[in-house]
This record gives sequence, C-alpha cells and structure tokens, in this order.
Amino acid sequence: MMTSGGNSSQSRDTRLWKELVQGNDRALGQLMHFHFKALLHYGFKFVKDEAFVKDCIQEVFIDLWNSRERVAEPTHVKAYLLVSVRRKIARNRRTMRLADDSLHDEYAFSIEFSPEWWMIRDETLARKAQVVSEMLAALPVRQREVIYLKYYQELSREEISAMLNITPQTVSNLLQMAYGQLRKRFSPTAISAFLVLLFS
Repeated sequence: MMTSGGNSSQSRDTRLWKELVQGNDRALGQLMHFHFKALLHYGFKFVKDEAFVKDCIQEVFIDLWNSRERVAEPTHVKAYLLVSVRRKIARNRRTMRLADDSLHDEYAFSIEFSPEWWMIRDETLARKAQVVSEMLAALPVRQREVIYLKYYQELSREEISAMLNITPQTVSNLLQMAYGQLRKRFSPTAISAFLVLLFS
C-alpha cells in the first residue's frame, strides 16, 4: 500500500508545485521522484505495457514543465498527476492506434494481485483472500477504481472526487455499493483487513 503521509505530503507537494511554477527544475524532479511508483502502478491498471506507461508519465512531467506558468495550482497534486497520466495514456493510445482495444480509455480499469498473495501459509486466509479478489474483479469498473484509489493510493474522498470529476457523495455511494457486495460474504472488519492485505 502506498504511503501518502497525509497532510505532510500534501504540504510538501504544494511547496514543490510553487517552486516548479517559479522555474525550479529540481522541484519537478522531486515531484516525479515522490510519485513515480504510484503513477506507474496506476497506469499499469489501464495498459499492461510498462515502457509505454513510463513514457506517458515522462510526457506528463515534460508537459507540466513546459506549461508551468499557465497551469493552475491543483488542490490535490497527487490526484492531479494521477488523472494527468490517465488522460495521457488514453490520448497516446488513440494517437498510436494500439492493437489492443479491449480497454477503452479512462473507463477501463483492472485490479490484479501478484501471485505472492496466494502463497499465504494459512490456507483458510488464502482462500478468503482469493474470494475477496474475485469479488473485487466482479465489481463495476468505477467501484473497482474507487476501492483501489482509497486502499492503494490512499486518497481521501475529496481527492478521489477531484480526480474522477465526481462529487464526494458519489464517491461515498460507490464505496458503499462495493462494500455492500463484499458484505454478502464477510464482516466489515474482515473486508477492511483483506483490502489492506491485498493492496499492501
């Protein structure tokens, strides 16, 4: 699970953004350093091509540098970067006419867990984790993405709202609908524990 650091990381990002706007290229590098892993992980949910996603991330930061004097300061820098990568991937896929059209721009989103999760020694726990994984995969796309953003990217309801261009209440509704499906098999406490386990 990614560690955002709460208000401290937001303050750091805001400071770096201001320095970037003033022409500090080191601030640009620091923003990329702090968020590259999260952006790569997120981009890979849309396109299973690491080199392509890395190129898109680099282009996002190049674009940001070139337009730094015109870009308004975002309320949530990390959410801004995530949505910028999403849009860059969608735009580049259309431009390059990639052969794989099974994912449709920003509306496609997959959640896959590495094989390590299924090597848990406790077989009962492993089976339950597998069930939760399968239930997540069966959720509608928006619900899957909101769950991912909350538990892996550790974004707040307001950050998810800003990123996906939906209201905070809609974020809450999507989370509740997703939890509702999971609660058919597990308790709220178990759900939270498994989501932390799967996304850690």
